Amino acid sequence: MPKGSKSTNGQPKGPSKGQSKGPPKGQPKGPPRTAFQLLQQQLKWVDLIFEVLDARAPLSSRHPKHSEIFGNKPRLIFLTKDDLADPKVSREWAKKLSSENEKAIILCLKDRRRQPEVVNMALELSEEKLKQIEAKGLLPRPVRICVVGMPNTGKSSLINWLIGKKQVKVADRPGVTRGPQWIRVHPKLELLDTPGILPPNITSRNVGEKLGIFNLAPAGAYAPEELAERAILELQKRYPGAIERYLPAAEFEEIPASTASPCSEANPDDEEDGQNWKIERDLSITKQSKLNRLTGQDSALDDEPDDNRAQTTGNFTEKINLQLIAERKRFITTKGRPDTSRAAAVFLGDIRNGKLGRITFDSPVDK
Repeated sequence: MPKGSKSTNGQPKGPSKGQSKGPPKGQPKGPPRTAFQLLQQQLKWVDLIFEVLDARAPLSSRHPKHSEIFGNKPRLIFLTKDDLADPKVSREWAKKLSSENEKAIILCLKDRRRQPEVVNMALELSEEKLKQIEAKGLLPRPVRICVVGMPNTGKSSLINWLIGKKQVKVADRPGVTRGPQWIRVHPKLELLDTPGILPPNITSRNVGEKLGIFNLAPAGAYAPEELAERAILELQKRYPGAIERYLPAAEFEEIPASTASPCSEANPDDEEDGQNWKIERDLSITKQSKLNRLTGQDSALDDEPDDNRAQTTGNFTEKINLQLIAERKRFITTKGRPDTSRAAAVFLGDIRNGKLGRITFDSPVDK
């Protein structure tokens, strides 16, 4: 018997020298455990990618390594929540994001009349794939599509927009297939009915706070007061006068019950999407960002000069900040002080619901 195959008591020993103790390096040891691992598995099955971005922050809501993750697969890029975003800036983004292998479209998910247009754009992008299938002499099959994006950008709503709400779900009982479920949306196109969750790579406080303002960052990553103050800076920089017009009509308002976009269908899958995201450990700010914050190198507004932070606008002689908003809205604590916590919650909810106008905090010319 070969040396090292058994111990002195007759029981098998561990692997001998040179033998592997587990799966090959780089291969998963079991089923996907994180949203990102599941996404990598899904991408192996598809030919075409529908990438979903929030039109209010297209750059911040896009993974910086998207080209590396998606490779050369053609993409149709959706700028969702169009009714809440700056229309002029959205058009500029759609033009910038479009190329030979990628097409961008501005979309409001409340109106399904543009579905044929989306199907035609998908067929145009997948034309090369259909030719490859035909050239190989394979039986014709529809091009397979996966909807991918960060949590709360509207992936599940887009799937329902494409195939309708009455879709077939995978049942948790014997006799029902539990593999990938494909829904035919066109004779030449079929859609994976599960969205691919793309965890963001928050490399700076600048990006993280923008995601937090629009409810795209994990809960607890930033304090509401911190996000509200950042939103004030962005609004003063990009939309002067917006806060001044908002304040006089915003008194005595309560915290909104929902911050969902009126153009996006309420979808419980989006909430589950966010819960899965919280489990993901790589959602937190990167080590480099933490180091920057400790050393003071990562400012709240990377490209904003200090001179603009305390400027006065219009008829306001006081510095516009969260305390002023609380005072103008009559949000006062039991001790008679401005209730900045309540003011932050209401202010962020009003931004997300479009009460400060159609705004976009990422510009195509931003660095």
